Amino acid sequence: MDHKVTEHFISLSLNPDSGRYVILGNYLTYGIVGAILMDLSLAGRIRIENHNVIAGNDLSSTGIPAYDRMLITISESGKVRNLKTWVRRLGNRAAWYRKEMQKYLITHGILKEEKKRFIGIPYRLHYISKPGIRQNLINRYKEIILYNKVPEDHEIMVIGLMYACKMHRVIAKGGEERRKVRKKIVEIVRDNKFAADINKAIMEMQAAITASIASTAAMSAATSASN
Repeated sequence: MDHKVTEHFISLSLNPDSGRYVILGNYLTYGIVGAILMDLSLAGRIRIENHNVIAGNDLSSTGIPAYDRMLITISESGKVRNLKTWVRRLGNRAAWYRKEMQKYLITHGILKEEKKRFIGIPYRLHYISKPGIRQNLINRYKEIILYNKVPEDHEIMVIGLMYACKMHRVIAKGGEERRKVRKKIVEIVRDNKFAADINKAIMEMQAAITASIASTAAMSAATSASN
């Protein structure tokens, strides 16, 4: 099964020098959940009806452990829940989903891992396995965002994640370009800029998942700040 949304989200979110994530906190938590939901929706494994998440008829293995777990969780819940509720509930297991995807991407040669220790405490760093892959992704998304290149289905989903998780900082280093990238991402998402080029159902899924991630992350941040 295709995993391009999640692969691109993780690849762009990792700092190529430090091996750590540059997208942190609620944005990483709900971003990874949203990315997997997007991949599952593009594959027809789930669908969104009236803001509710419905498992599709095909419940066979996707070949990706994290995707299988999320699909089973949704299909066996015994209750129809709306998208925001699922994003919040699945977010409680976001660290597990992220680690499983890291392991999967390492196995398939997309990421590499370095094991470290600090005062006896083990930790792991993750890097893109092939030089230039991350920069190629950044260049491709700049073409879409700044120069109106028509995106593929998975790319319009990733742009939705960029909006929800404030990932404009990843695409542009700073200054005027960063402000322009941020403005363009907002325009793409809010104005359905590529609506004529992308299947309507996909645009609707992107919009629904993007909105749910953005609102849930913001709500969680506000709750944390008040405590």
